[in-house]
Amino acid sequence: MMGVVLWSDQQVGKAVIWCEDQGKLAYVTGDQAEICTDLDLEAGDLVSFSLRMQSRLRFAENLKVVEENGFQGLNETLTGDNDRHKTHSVPIRDEGAEIIPFRAKAPQHRSVQPLAALAGA
Repeated sequence: MMGVVLWSDQQVGKAVIWCEDQGKLAYVTGDQAEICTDLDLEAGDLVSFSLRMQSRLRFAENLKVVEENGFQGLNETLTGDNDRHKTHSVPIRDEGAEIIPFRAKAPQHRSVQPLAALAGA
């Protein structure tokens, strides 16, 4: 599987990865912590890895960095914290509006004949 590192902490050897399948995030922790510090994982790195499921959580194993800083700023873009991606819009002036009431029409009733009358009985 491929993914992008959203967050990492080199000192404790932990990372969070956004997976290409758009499923749950994958975590690097525990026995993979040493690999995390050896690879010098940083947010924005494109990585390949295998998944291990444990207690309904996804853990990344066999990590390999494919491209360093390939997606720098992705975590800010996803959370909306990146000024570069914000649109600057002009505020809309509220000058009031004319409200036109719509009255519901009375339902039209069809004349219904008993089924026996139609059959000629």
